[in-house]
Amino acid sequence: MYYDHVAQVEMERWSRGRTVLVGDACQAVSLLAGQGASMGVGGSFVLGEELARAGSVGEGLERYERRWRPVVEERQRAARRGTSWFLPTTSGRLRLRRLFLRWSALPGVDRWVATSLSGKPSRVVKDLGPVASPGS
Repeated sequence: MYYDHVAQVEMERWSRGRTVLVGDACQAVSLLAGQGASMGVGGSFVLGEELARAGSVGEGLERYERRWRPVVEERQRAARRGTSWFLPTTSGRLRLRRLFLRWSALPGVDRWVATSLSGKPSRVVKDLGPVASPGS
């Protein structure tokens, strides 16, 4: 038997003053989403961009959260939706999961299964890239 605790971190604010939390400290999507490292790296990238282009640290932290929070919230919703997929409560659901996993090897179905489990790519993620600084 194996026992583990699966949780998400949901915080009202990710920063206070000049102190900011990043990665799983403020935005853990959960073991079920399986995107902790990617989210940590992506969030750090956005934080660095926003701090570099902001007039103050406080402004940069606010912009970081405003830009990155929608991505985190979508991944958290996807993880909550996928809980019954990863942790089936009946033998029928377990059989259904096994069937879907077999089907997921088929072209096209694989993309649908991946999107269903991890969430759709957001505009913020698609647009990640160097942001022009105010003077350029």
